[in-house]
Amino acid sequence: MGEYESQVVAFARYATAQVAHWDRVVALHQADCTGCCRFCGRVWPCDEARHSRRMVDHFSQWALTDEQPAPDPNLVRPYVNG
Repeated sequence: MGEYESQVVAFARYATAQVAHWDRVVALHQADCTGCCRFCGRVWPCDEARHSRRMVDHFSQWALTDEQPAPDPNLVRPYVNG
């Protein structure tokens, strides 16, 4: 059995993967010079582009990023003094 991972960390990893996936979908569904989507040919912004942007916005609030500082291991339980 693998090492235990807290639900918060597991969800943050899931959110990070979702952001990466939906960023890729957003990159596929870009406008061309005719005002249509390069990928699906619909009028841009197509439904997929709009939905993908919403998913990126939604999961970005929980995703792990390189800009976030690593948590201080001494602050696991900051309410405990001593």
